[in-house]
Amino acid sequence: MIFQRLLGAFIFGCLPFVIIFLSATKSISDFGVVFPNGESFFWILILSIAILAVNYSNSRTPGNLKMYPQIREKEWSLQVLTLSALCWIAYLTAYEFLFRGYLLFSSVRLLGLWTAIVLNTSIYALVHIPKGLKETAGAIPLGILLCFLTLRTGSIWIAVFVHITMALSNEWLSLRVHPEMSIKKARK
Repeated sequence: MIFQRLLGAFIFGCLPFVIIFLSATKSISDFGVVFPNGESFFWILILSIAILAVNYSNSRTPGNLKMYPQIREKEWSLQVLTLSALCWIAYLTAYEFLFRGYLLFSSVRLLGLWTAIVLNTSIYALVHIPKGLKETAGAIPLGILLCFLTLRTGSIWIAVFVHITMALSNEWLSLRVHPEMSIKKARK
């Protein structure tokens, strides 16, 4: 799982960056890599609170515990916990740079606002199919909202932080209640 996230971070982050760099007519700021504004911070806070509440209520469900945490270690050391978190952060930052940055901003220029949002959300939902119907269906309204907020603020950071909050809270809350997994206690 760690290798998959690192490979995804490389592919999703580096390939669009290289394409942008080679084009020499655009910069990464044209694709939403700009400092978040006050509105971005507001949405990050509101959506993160909602996600934490949903993940907390879902953390004990059998379907959630069957899939999460994705690393199926029986005993998680601090190193595994840290490495997993850092890999999630790298992967999801690159993932959102690809989806809400490169693909969304490029397709808006070519197709217009709503066609770009529908296309981006459709691809985003399709990517979630291996995770089941519930996550695929949930990706649709979240994808539309993240596309809209990204375009409204001109920044990918709402999508990045919301997705990281979703992944890390889901992993940590599931790990906390998983009957077959635990966090290894540090020795004194």
